[in-house]
Amino acid sequence: MLKETIFNRRTVRKYTNEVMEKELLEELLMYASMGPSNGNSHPVEFLIVEEKENKKKLADVERFGTAYIADAPTVIVIIANKEVCKTWVEEGAIAASYLQLLLEEEGYSSSWINIHGNKTPDKEDTEDYVRREFNIPEKYGVLCLIPFGKKNERVRKRKEFEIGEKAHYEKF
Repeated sequence: MLKETIFNRRTVRKYTNEVMEKELLEELLMYASMGPSNGNSHPVEFLIVEEKENKKKLADVERFGTAYIADAPTVIVIIANKEVCKTWVEEGAIAASYLQLLLEEEGYSSSWINIHGNKTPDKEDTEDYVRREFNIPEKYGVLCLIPFGKKNERVRKRKEFEIGEKAHYEKF
């Protein structure tokens, strides 16, 4: 089942207006939080954004590539307390990946928008922008955005590929 979910998950940028029930969303966030954690510290937290004006603020982090966020039913901002552990980026990436697979398993599609290390069209650090617009304390890193909803577009099926050139044993 997991292999099939991974194989079928594709980036989707057009969604219906259907919003996931709060109880199901919180259940998925709980499971997304169960990844490996340095010292069992679990620094990752989630900001759920559903209001149109707030989604528009997130859509403005890039000039063109993120405009579709404004129309997504829900956007999850993956944040992590940098003071809790030094591996917040890695742990955030694990939680975001788990979340995308869990969404796919429940019949929802998603995409990943990187925030950490990027700049807005006005050359502002994207983490600073998101922290300011959503009152996120400075001690939190902002890793990425996961917009999601029920798919409203056709996407190409993934093709298997030969892994042999990318798998190295013992030495590169």
